[in-house]
Amino acid sequence: MERAGEADREIAVECALGGTRAAVFEGGALVELHEERDGEQEQTEGLYLGCVQAVRPSVCAAFVDIGLARNAFLPLREGAVYRPGEMLIVQGAAGQSVTSKGMRVTDRPTLAGERLVLLPGEAGVRVSAKISDEALRARLIERAGAACPAGCGLIVRTAAADEAPLMEEAQALAARWSRALEMAKGRAAPGLLLDREPLALRLARDLGGSRLARVTVNDEALLSLLRERQSAGGISAGTRIELYDEAAHGLALFDLLGVERGIEQALARRVPLPCGGEIVFDAAEAMTVIDVNSARMVKGRDEEETALRVDLEAAREIARQLRLRGIGGVVVIDMIDLAAPERREQVLSCLREATANDRAGVTVEGMTRLGLVELTRRRVEPPLSSRLCAPCGRCRGAGAVLSAREIALRALREVRRMALSGQRGPFLVSCGAKTARELATLPSPARDADVYALCDARAGEPYIIEQLGQGMPPPQGAARLAPPKGA
Repeated sequence: MERAGEADREIAVECALGGTRAAVFEGGALVELHEERDGEQEQTEGLYLGCVQAVRPSVCAAFVDIGLARNAFLPLREGAVYRPGEMLIVQGAAGQSVTSKGMRVTDRPTLAGERLVLLPGEAGVRVSAKISDEALRARLIERAGAACPAGCGLIVRTAAADEAPLMEEAQALAARWSRALEMAKGRAAPGLLLDREPLALRLARDLGGSRLARVTVNDEALLSLLRERQSAGGISAGTRIELYDEAAHGLALFDLLGVERGIEQALARRVPLPCGGEIVFDAAEAMTVIDVNSARMVKGRDEEETALRVDLEAAREIARQLRLRGIGGVVVIDMIDLAAPERREQVLSCLREATANDRAGVTVEGMTRLGLVELTRRRVEPPLSSRLCAPCGRCRGAGAVLSAREIALRALREVRRMALSGQRGPFLVSCGAKTARELATLPSPARDADVYALCDARAGEPYIIEQLGQGMPPPQGAARLAPPKGA
């Protein structure tokens, strides 16, 4: 598969191993990764028939049965009145992570197309704030107004700036909403009315327009679905939709494009820069902290120029990594210090430009006197690390474990407590090999009882202490600790 031009956007979709993964490229660089697993109920963005179970003004919410294991959470709107037993259509909020808590829903659903967003129950036409040309905005309002279905409002998306017809898409969105209403009339129990569209169709819709040069898939059924949507006008006619035959090439699609390698880098703490510098990611409870340093970069005669080069490369890579890693909330970046105000502003401008295409929306607040850049990024999905990783069972997510010496000392302190409480040994400390070696260098904490250390990888815990019976020999391989000094 040949790469498209540097100014173009590509989507690659891999259907394998019971799921669908999609990678988004811009300018040849991997910028987004999305995944859906077969058999998992998609809970967000779908339309549901719900039944109000309870209204709780104290938490400003109503709890709604939508046919799932847990009731959904519906925030109370000003002027809206909900009554227990009332049936209503709700929609799952996009980008949420639904685990042990109920889903967050809204009773003001929206249906998105490539160029329009339908607002059932509202009125009027709005245009995306990203379209700044006033003459174009006026034309779009006029065209969308003529296409607006009765009883609905419309939002005109940036993709509509290509002057493509809007009537067909508006009618298709209205038909989808009518289908949901008809399904709701025929149901008495809460449940799903319309699920959200497949991942590939959603991405082609949201990332479409003239910038989408190519969609490549490895599945014939998905290829047919995409081409059908393109024939209906839902995907730009200029977008090439291609099938990649993995069996014929002997190489998986994501391996061909280097996606797996990109995922590994997105999970790493340190990311190298082409200039020899690096950026380091650390997730704190309230924010993400990113450190920029020159690392192995050879410094020139002008250290300020070297620092500027690293900071500019870091700004572009940080923008890509924030999007790829799905990092949201507050982000603080410790850039290499620049003395000249104009160079600091150059770095901020570079960062703003690099984040301009981020669909989540990034606000670069500025740079402090200490060279710390503050920005915020809207949370639209769970971070990549939480989707692909689980907390370490040993360190419980802290990123560090006790040293072997500290474990050895803690074990001996426990033996000392046992001895002081009147228990008599011999005592056997079963532990890992490194801890056993540390124990061999330490004296016994008990004057009146022998203490033995046994290297036992099966212990499962940092250490296990057993009190051997009087006269009972220690197990084979156990080493007796030296008696305490002065004993």
